[in-house]
Amino acid sequence: MANHEFRDLWARATGGDVTMAKAAIFAALLHAPTQRRRSADRTVLAFMAVTIAGLAAATGIALALAAAKPKPPPNVLHYQIGNTALTAPREWLRAPIAHAGRIERLELIIDWPRNLAVPQEDNAANSRLLDRSVLISVGAADPLSAPIERLNRVYSRFIDAKAEPGPAGLIAYSFKAGSRYDNERLLVTSEGFTTTNGEAFFARCPQKAGTQKNSPTDLCTTTLHIGMLDAVVRFSPSRLSEWPHLADGVTRIVSTLIHGQTRLPQ
Repeated sequence: MANHEFRDLWARATGGDVTMAKAAIFAALLHAPTQRRRSADRTVLAFMAVTIAGLAAATGIALALAAAKPKPPPNVLHYQIGNTALTAPREWLRAPIAHAGRIERLELIIDWPRNLAVPQEDNAANSRLLDRSVLISVGAADPLSAPIERLNRVYSRFIDAKAEPGPAGLIAYSFKAGSRYDNERLLVTSEGFTTTNGEAFFARCPQKAGTQKNSPTDLCTTTLHIGMLDAVVRFSPSRLSEWPHLADGVTRIVSTLIHGQTRLPQ
């Protein structure tokens, strides 16, 4: 309380009713600090409320972000093709499928024979990507047309009779001009040459390299019958001399997927 307020109160007290003056003085002294204290208390409470609300909001945001964080994808995925269950390493998938389960085809790309995942820069700039890789498309076996039957009933109708020697015991035939396989040639195993399963090996390969070296259209194509599945295999023509190891390696790879082994074949 200011000095002039005390003087006024004291003057009234001495000039009038002493009891009422004392009461007025004590009331003034008691009332003034209470207002200031209540004002300060309100400020502190408001600050605390804002702080608590801010902490609660920050905690809620942090929890929401933690809940929304996606889980890391599994290293292997489980699929079903027909009646065959397969387990495939994610890194081998050429066209990743969002959800595991029943599918029609499984597309793989493998750096063979090291059985490693192929780098993701799958583009024309990497000219050696397809030269060292094997593309495998696994699907249900065709019950009406086994690979060897396709060789005898389909391909044999479109090839020229003239044959040329090929690499590693293969015989090369050119397809007739104007046929559906024009600009390709057929390479088949000669007598005494078979895969480890005792089957004849054959592959369609480009007659000449295309304008885009190592593009998918410049690859050889063969089909291997494995269990209840057919594996369509595409590989570089430069690997034709390795066909016995290639056929055996792909058979072991697909068999590993069928049996669900997580350890990759060597």
